[in-house]
Amino acid sequence: MANGSIKTTLGKNIQLYRSYTVNGDLSATQYLAPTKVRIGTDGVTPNIANTNLTKPLPISDGTVNDDGSNTLTGSLGGDNSTSNTVTFKEGAGLTDVTAQNLIANGTSISKIWTIADLTVAGANCVSTQYVGLWLYILDATALAKFLTAGTALEIRLGVDSTTNYYSKVLTASELAVGWNWISDNGLLSAWTVNGTPGTLNDFQIRITTNLAADAFIAGDVVYDLLRQWTYAESLSAFTVGWPTFDYINNEVLIKSRITSIQANGYLVDNLSLWNEDTAPLMASEDKQTGESKSSTDEFILIFKERIL
Repeated sequence: MANGSIKTTLGKNIQLYRSYTVNGDLSATQYLAPTKVRIGTDGVTPNIANTNLTKPLPISDGTVNDDGSNTLTGSLGGDNSTSNTVTFKEGAGLTDVTAQNLIANGTSISKIWTIADLTVAGANCVSTQYVGLWLYILDATALAKFLTAGTALEIRLGVDSTTNYYSKVLTASELAVGWNWISDNGLLSAWTVNGTPGTLNDFQIRITTNLAADAFIAGDVVYDLLRQWTYAESLSAFTVGWPTFDYINNEVLIKSRITSIQANGYLVDNLSLWNEDTAPLMASEDKQTGESKSSTDEFILIFKERIL
């Protein structure tokens, strides 16, 4: 159930334009009426100035770059990863039940795990798509080993992981016990650029700990499912026959369906309506109590808007 809903400033602009534009101009490709739904996680309180969700989620499968069944090569304080068939993430249409334990040997504060060729694991990344992956932290003891001040976690994607790559960094305060969805609301190309990333076939996870002696055993820190998706793959269309209009109470009802094979593995706590402008606009934003989405669930999303 939604516990915070707003019409964004962009949504108000859409209403104004659509309400006071003469018929001959209604085919214009700006300020189009909303026709799509996006969902997200880690949402904050809606604000009229927001133009995007905190972390939009893929609804369709997208592209699996690594399904979590491939060994990552360890270096410095990291040893080769091992398979974990107990703690793993579903999603992206996968049937595998395997993730990777990130093993740290306690010899360096820098723990590194690498897949040097994603084409062997699945598919190279591309900078023009969104990207995300899962990182599981067992408990407070494991989390406390992550560097307290500074970069605790870094993800690198590039032609190599030393000089030519895209980088995303997080502090320990941005991580939590349990599953962490490592993504944001921008394309991979919005990550920090180092050198000339080139062909994005090299994938690396880097964890910095407080002490060189900080070690991880199997199950302490687990990685799974590096994936990408396009903007179109983050959209759900309105259900056929909707919206419906109540002209007595000045209400409109909008319905959209997230099927059992879509958006699995996520805690969904953000909803939004979008139009199809050349640069799409977020017309409204809703914050709800998080609902876990799995292959046994189907979400029917109902939006009600009323003019008072």
